[in-house]
Amino acid sequence: MSRSQVRLAVGEWIADAAIPNLNQIFKAHPKRINFQENSTPGQMTRAAGLVFISDERDSRIANGGAYEGWKRIDYTVQFQVFTHSMQPYAQDAMDDFDAIIDAVKQKLREGGHRLGLTDGDIIWQAAEPDISVIYGEPQTNDGGATEIWAAITFTVTQMISA
Repeated sequence: MSRSQVRLAVGEWIADAAIPNLNQIFKAHPKRINFQENSTPGQMTRAAGLVFISDERDSRIANGGAYEGWKRIDYTVQFQVFTHSMQPYAQDAMDDFDAIIDAVKQKLREGGHRLGLTDGDIIWQAAEPDISVIYGEPQTNDGGATEIWAAITFTVTQMISA
């Protein structure tokens, strides 16, 4: 069980949804996002998502004495969405952005507590008990594109024998 496995599992679960305008999903911060990658001709809004673990906590749950029990590892995961839109109106760019965020949250809600994994080896529980979102303020860059950012935050829990 590792941070890398958690990032991979979260990224694969969200990628499986094939969310319109979400063209790329990274399991770590790229040096640069090329919004042209995986886009289609005429696609006005393009987004990239990345899985970022902002912190983690370990706690021991003893059962059966001093030498048996479980370690609970809680990862705070942010699925960050970077959106670049050439829609002529900022309101249309925001509508596209909202549709991406809503689709990601819906996919997380559909995860059956383990994001589709059949056992609890990598993910014992995800996006429970809550999902929260932080939004950046939309900006228009010098080229006229509307750029919007959000971080969809949730907890992923692993349980390992300790």
